Amino acid sequence: MAARQESMYLKGVKDSVPIVIGYVPVAIAFAVLALQTGFSPLQTALMSLTCYSGSGQFLGATMAGSGAGLAVVAVGMFLINFRYFIMSTCVFARFKALSTLRRVFMSHLVTDETFALFATNDKKYVNVPYFLGLFTTPYLAWNSGTWIGIAASSVLPENVTLALGIALYALFIAIIIPGCRADHPLLPVVVFTAVLGSAAYVLIERAAGPEYTSWAVVIAMVSGALLGALFIKSPEEKRAAAQEGR
Repeated sequence: MAARQESMYLKGVKDSVPIVIGYVPVAIAFAVLALQTGFSPLQTALMSLTCYSGSGQFLGATMAGSGAGLAVVAVGMFLINFRYFIMSTCVFARFKALSTLRRVFMSHLVTDETFALFATNDKKYVNVPYFLGLFTTPYLAWNSGTWIGIAASSVLPENVTLALGIALYALFIAIIIPGCRADHPLLPVVVFTAVLGSAAYVLIERAAGPEYTSWAVVIAMVSGALLGALFIKSPEEKRAAAQEGR
């Protein structure tokens, strides 16, 4: 029994290696960005420990660095991480035999990449050892990358650390472009959201002052999500429409 559990754990670790390779450099970039925007090393490390969301942490650090208030940062983080409610619920439901406390702990470790692997794997991998290998290894890698970034920011040349600060934009571009290529109706939604966000930024700055401009991110985020929900079909809807057309 113990040998099988160890085998499952190692299988989870092995499956997580590609995720780990991607997480470490992004976590380093996050740490550098957070320090540049005024976070202390301890605050930066605690954000990775408790928040554990690449896009959410980048957004939160950027908004806080631009002078956004706690309320707008909280709303922005809530919206960008809302998808984790669904993912965590799926993980919570798959471990029916475990206590509520253990399932809550496991749900906290969910990310897009690890959830995709876990949700699409065979049922034999729905067990605690495999889960811990698959989910805790990237978590440790993300936090290790954060500490590496904290340490490196004090020794790297200024031009290098400033260059790492643009990782947020590279991260979102890397997410958006493949999606637009695979689903062409997504492109108008992306363009609309970008234009709306820019316009809202200018209007809010003129009307209320620069300290409120971070609300433009929230406005663009909600508006873009609503537009996408109305006009972009899911893969299941597309298949159903294609079958009806036949």
